[in-house]
Amino acid sequence: MSLGRFELKVSGDDGEVAYLRLPTHAGEMTRMSKSVRLVDLMGKYNGPDVVLDFDANGTLVGIEIVG
Repeated sequence: MSLGRFELKVSGDDGEVAYLRLPTHAGEMTRMSKSVRLVDLMGKYNGPDVVLDFDANGTLVGIEIVG
């Protein structure tokens, strides 16, 4: 497990898209094994589109937020 830092990137093309890279993220070459939308987990969720990214080990490594 990496002991990196939290890193928030807001898209330069679309200011309504942000990605929060968690300290467990291994870097640019990390392949996401699974992405899960928050609405799929909660059903009646009302808010921005949130996608949870997991690596091959099932570790949450990033969160994409689309406003």
